[in-house]
Amino acid sequence: MPPTKSRQFNPYIFLSLMMLSIGVLIGWQGWYIGNIAPVTSQLLALFLASLILWLKVAIDWPSLITLIGLGLLPGLTYSEVFTLSFGNTTFVFLFFTFIVTYALEQTYALKRVIAWAMNSRFAQVSAERFIFAFLSVVLLLASFISPTILFMIVFPLYEEIMHQFDLKKGDRRASQLLIALFSTIAIGTAMTPINHVFAITAMGIYSSASDVTISNAQYMSFAVPAGLVIYLLLLFSLKYLWHFDLSDIQIKTVHSLKDLPPVDTQERWTIAVFIAMVLMWIVPELLGGLWPNVTLFFKTAGIAFPPMLCCLLLAGIHLQGKPLIHLPEAIQRGVYWPSLLIVAATLSLGSVLTNPEFGVTQLIESYLGTLLIGLTPLMMCLLFITWAGIQTNFASNLVTTTMVTTILTTVAATQMTQNFNVGVVACLIGFIASIALMTPPAMPYVAISIGSNWTSSRDCLKYGGWILVISILTATFIGYPLGHYLISLP
Repeated sequence: MPPTKSRQFNPYIFLSLMMLSIGVLIGWQGWYIGNIAPVTSQLLALFLASLILWLKVAIDWPSLITLIGLGLLPGLTYSEVFTLSFGNTTFVFLFFTFIVTYALEQTYALKRVIAWAMNSRFAQVSAERFIFAFLSVVLLLASFISPTILFMIVFPLYEEIMHQFDLKKGDRRASQLLIALFSTIAIGTAMTPINHVFAITAMGIYSSASDVTISNAQYMSFAVPAGLVIYLLLLFSLKYLWHFDLSDIQIKTVHSLKDLPPVDTQERWTIAVFIAMVLMWIVPELLGGLWPNVTLFFKTAGIAFPPMLCCLLLAGIHLQGKPLIHLPEAIQRGVYWPSLLIVAATLSLGSVLTNPEFGVTQLIESYLGTLLIGLTPLMMCLLFITWAGIQTNFASNLVTTTMVTTILTTVAATQMTQNFNVGVVACLIGFIASIALMTPPAMPYVAISIGSNWTSSRDCLKYGGWILVISILTATFIGYPLGHYLISLP
């Protein structure tokens, strides 16, 4: 039996462990490297080693190394690390949201929404309307469903459509439509922080660094308009720049969406609970003038309260002697623990990096001050968004979000950024980190798409690169000014 990958010598693991060991040694011995304090060197060594492991090895057990390394920093206890990580509101929010979303995914609700759009009279008029209905309903679902899970639901539908259209693998139109499909999922993911790790992680890092909380409604106030602009530009590009022509195609009913079982009571209750969770995130803030006490309660309770309450409802409501969801099963199958581990590690690491006691902010100020001091707020926004957009298409989205947002908040702590809305840019880093569609490492759905032979690496680079460019420009020149106007953040 050949040795597994974990038993082979991995230079990245070796390099990271050596870096960690040297950092701990420097910190404990009190050695200065130039003008850099020992604790600063130790923290930077931990930060770089964590990035190497996350980018090149994995995101689960390396996150535990990060948490252990943080507890070894002078002046920082493990109790404080655990409060910053597993006790963080963002971690709790994601944990309960995963469970509620898992309950929805066990029903036929998502397929019913897709069936309603694709088999409607509007969609059956022409091929263009059919594709528009398909992509638009995917955009809607992507705004509150995990991108990879949604892709696994709609990809078989895509293949069925290709067979009905009589388009074969290798056909240019089939490739373009598949790229447009997962690009739409990426755009929908960027538009809201509901069940989306990247935006929530960026918001959490900013909140930990500034003690200012960004609500879901605030995020969506500028992210949704920016996402809709990108979606319209995608449709425009598909028709007029990519010359996607379906004039010779005959529209047919999607048979796999035609014979869905009737809606049962369990599905109705599950949908009602999920909708209630979304409304509790958005409505109180929008109607603050009418119900100030209700708004104050939900603001004080935080974003983790609605999914926690809905988990209780799902477990407590019994139909025919069975709960709507079995919590042990949902925790085991519905919670993506590697994402939670890296979120816990990145939130605590980001908080420590921006802590003035560890000297990283002063170090960045001394080296980056001359580079950034002359940039306008809009150009600084473009710099960080471009950096995040490029990195997320060739590396982990979560690592990209963590790295770029942490550097952003650290730079902001140097007080070189007057009139620069750091909170909005942090949100836009999470926004652009969702637009991952150029290479297989970017997102699982890109790798699956290329592996299916319905598209190619070349097409993903070409068409996905174009979508990335318009996304960066839209986020910078529409998302940032709109967010800066609507939201006053430090």
